[in-house]
Amino acid sequence: MMNAKINVLITGAGGGGSLGREIMKALLHSKNNYNIFVTNSSVLSLALFETKNSFVIPNASSPEYTKKLISICKTNKIDVVIGGSEPEIQVLADNSTIFTENNIQVISNPSNVIKTCSDKLELINYLSSKSIKCPKTYSFDINLTDKIDTFPLIIKPRKGSGSRNVFLCHDKEEALFFGNYLKKYGHEPVFQEHIGNHSEEYTIGVLYADQGKLSVSITMKRVLEGSLSTRQISISPYSGKKFVVSSDVSQGYFNNFPDLCRFGEKIAKTINADGPINIQCRKDEDGQILVFEINPRFSGSVASRSLIGHNEPDILIQYKLNHVIPETNKSIPGYVMKDFNEKFISLSDVQKKS
Repeated sequence: MMNAKINVLITGAGGGGSLGREIMKALLHSKNNYNIFVTNSSVLSLALFETKNSFVIPNASSPEYTKKLISICKTNKIDVVIGGSEPEIQVLADNSTIFTENNIQVISNPSNVIKTCSDKLELINYLSSKSIKCPKTYSFDINLTDKIDTFPLIIKPRKGSGSRNVFLCHDKEEALFFGNYLKKYGHEPVFQEHIGNHSEEYTIGVLYADQGKLSVSITMKRVLEGSLSTRQISISPYSGKKFVVSSDVSQGYFNNFPDLCRFGEKIAKTINADGPINIQCRKDEDGQILVFEINPRFSGSVASRSLIGHNEPDILIQYKLNHVIPETNKSIPGYVMKDFNEKFISLSDVQKKS
């Protein structure tokens, strides 16, 4: 299949910043030969109008989801499926055998790896048991709150990933407020020790497969400035220091960062990854790397990485289908910054997709 056109279906391809669309953009930057198909559950998803090969499908929670996706794959002779939203990534991993039986390659980590990484408390406990430094993380408890004497703290839902419902707490009053707020809306909150400085936050992308036969990585130092890349900015009423919580939109500075890349590949091996992972970490005052989250999927900065010649979806597809292992990427030092663009979609075009 080295020279044949490869049919790739990307689910969850939505509007600006959606993971599926970022994966789509990365593959469009590739020099290899791909036919790109996209799906989404919303007819107003922007990516549906950027290719003629697009489909509206049920939500991942629907009992018809997998059946519909398999039908689309068979009709269009899809070679590879990549999940572009977290619910779909889990469903695809859970049902990967069905796709394999139909000669369709699902680009995904094993289901158990996804479940471990999606549980922030379980992940931190596991990494700590392997002597990997992490911020202290524990379940929200009203009684425990009275015993906390070190602030600020991060409070966030135990399950899932991304920056949604993540808050910075400067004192016990805020910790109780945000903890009870998350509980009220059905989340199980966890506290996490605030670590390092926002100027030393990094995202490490690792492709790790077949117990390390493929092991490549890239690191970006995040630029946490402006509304796109920040979720919360606050000045401590106690110390006067500035604290920044990052958003899901990653932009920043690329260079080789060999220590961080080696560290990232060690993490991938430790968690038994077999696919793409994205490690969120900071360096503390002593220069030690502390992991505060791992996303068991491609990163939202996947398109940015492709701009400097490190095209992760392309690399993993070529490895899985053609057993090609790329040369070690040497990043050209520089920044990739993001913006949003507008697109007009006529009512008649929307109606055609409905």
